[in-house]
Order: sequence, then C-alpha cells, then structure tokens
Amino acid sequence: MINASIAFKEALISPISEVYVKLELLDHNENLLSTITQQVSSDSIGDISVDKTRDIRRMFTLPINNKDGTFVWGENNLIWMDNKRVKLYIGLKTPNGIEYVPEGVFVLTQPEATHKIGQNTITLNGQDKMYLLTGNFGKFTHITTINKGTNITEAIKIVATEGGIDKLLLQQTDITLPYDLTYQIDQNRSQSIKELAEKAVWDVYFDVNGYLRFEPFKDPLVDPSCWSYKVEDITLYAGSTRKLDDTTLFNHILVMGGSSDVAEFRTELIIDNTLPEWANHPYSIQNIGDRLFCWNDGNPDSNIDTQSQCDARAIYELNKNLVYSEKVSIDMAPNYLHEANDIIEVVDSENGCIGTYQLEQFSIPIKPKITTSEAVKINHISTS
Repeated sequence: MINASIAFKEALISPISEVYVKLELLDHNENLLSTITQQVSSDSIGDISVDKTRDIRRMFTLPINNKDGTFVWGENNLIWMDNKRVKLYIGLKTPNGIEYVPEGVFVLTQPEATHKIGQNTITLNGQDKMYLLTGNFGKFTHITTINKGTNITEAIKIVATEGGIDKLLLQQTDITLPYDLTYQIDQNRSQSIKELAEKAVWDVYFDVNGYLRFEPFKDPLVDPSCWSYKVEDITLYAGSTRKLDDTTLFNHILVMGGSSDVAEFRTELIIDNTLPEWANHPYSIQNIGDRLFCWNDGNPDSNIDTQSQCDARAIYELNKNLVYSEKVSIDMAPNYLHEANDIIEVVDSENGCIGTYQLEQFSIPIKPKITTSEAVKINHISTS
C-alpha cells in the first residue's frame, strides 16, 4: 500500500473530497522538466489501470487542457516519442493543505492532441517502466547466458541494468539458478526477468516511484490486511459479488519419471473415501468427482530418476493443487493508496464475503466514481 498520512486517509473516507492531480514531466534520465498541477474538473475523465497479471502493471490516461498549445506534440516540442516520463500524483485537501501521493512513473506513449469548437486538449497516455524492457526497447542485443548457480537477485540485476534500468530495490534471496539460462537476440528482457522471479516464486514489478522491485509475494493467510471494507462503511464500499472458482482444484495426482518414453517410476495419489487415510474427506472423488492432474502433461519427467523423488513430487502437487479460490468483484470508490497484491479485508455477511483477499486488478478514475475491483482468496485444503 502507498504510504500516506492519517490526514490523507481521513480525507479519503470523507463524504466529499477535493481531488487534485499533479504531473511532473521528466526527461529520459528522470530530470524534472515541468510541473503541471490542476484540480480535477468534469472534463478530467482519465484513469489509472492496475493489473498484476500484466507485465506492465500500471498504465494511465489523462486529458489535460492545452489551450495555450504548450503540450502540442512534435519532434521539437515538449511532448515527443523520446521516452520522456511522467510522475503522476493524486492529491486530497487535508487540514494541513493539499497532500499528494505518487501513483506511478510512466513512460509517455501515443499522445493525442484534440482541437474542436470549445475544446483543445492533449491526452497523455503512459505505461510503467516495464515498457522499457518490452517490445522494441527491451530486446536482448546479444546472446546472454545466466549461469547455473547464479543468485536470482543478481541475475535479475544483470538483465535489468543491461537494459538501462538503474533504479533497483531488489531484496536478496538464497535461491540460485538450477541450470544455465540462455536468452537469444530479439527476446524481451521483461520475459526473462519474469521467468527468473518465478524461479524464486517472488514478485517483480516497478513501484510507484519508478524502482524495479523484487520481493516475496504478500501472503493473505499470513500478512495483515492494509484496508477494511465493510457494509457500514458506505463511503468507499458499495457491495461485492463473490464467485467460487474450482478450476484449479485437483484430488487425483499422477506423476511419472524416467528417461524413456515408458515410465520407470510412477506415483498416483487419489483422495478416495474407501481408503482409511481419506475416510469422510469432503473433497474426495466420491464427493466432488475425480479431478485428475497429470504432472509434466502425463509424460515421464527425466528430472525424476528415483521412486522417492516421484513420491515427493506427487505429495507436493497434491498439497499445491488441493485448493479452490473465491473471486470477488468489489464495487468501490477510488482508493488512491492501493497497489496490486495488497491484502484487504472484506466483511459482507449478506453474501458470505468475509475475510482477507488479495487485490489483482483495479482502476483509479481521476474523477471519483464507483468502479469494480477484482480480488481473490486461495483456500488451501488440509491433507492431514
């Protein structure tokens, strides 16, 4: 969650809040070129989009008044395709004056200038700095090999810095690469960074101040919630829709190992009520049907070369896949402090939506209005 004062949080939940926008226009080295500050008006219909499933997690669009022509884009003008950045802030009026919180550092892309009778605006569009590690900008220019045994944190640092990223907040992990990884010319650095982070099962993203972060995922079963949404708190919470998702629930696991086409090792685990260890289990095949998960797409895994390894993988996959999720769509007023993966509490007994959930997708409209945010809760089922 983005840091803010108590006064800002109190203004956020007050019935009427005066909302302000501040833009800092930066060059490609992130030196300040100009500051644009304006109060949100009825014409300010832009928004910030946040989605943890995208490589580019934060994006924004915002129309601003351009009656004096300052922001007409062109090759010799202030706005052009030269990788200028914008740092966007949202401000609320507090007893101590206007307090601004950062909403992201964005690379400007595809500006639009519109002139009609009574209207002269430029629409600024931006994507967070992962944009610089994707597409035409983020490609490897030479074959790059990260050697087996390299620490994952160091590997991400190598890929990012060679791609021109120098603002890094990378936590140290003790996970190392289990084998060499080679990236070819024309592959995207963003994909390699994501692949490396997945080896550690950690999160990697650009934060609202433009730093590349590598850190453990927040765990909704362990970490405290940063915000509570309750039926009685009508300022921000306007209701929710709770959905059951059992597409990733498996109660039958098959793992095969060996280096030939025919399995040399095989382990099959089935939650079957006829077996003493699974007697009366609510997620048995008798109760919810036979839901089969085949490791390695049902092919022998050459990395499994003993029966004990096969057994261990099967137990691990059963514990991993014996889960179901609740997906919750939350109608809420803009909360300018949220980030993807925030742990929130929802208390709505009317639909059974009670407990902690993890934010996955949401938008922040510049002009306050009710929007729908998506959150999820993973329910792990005991195998003991």
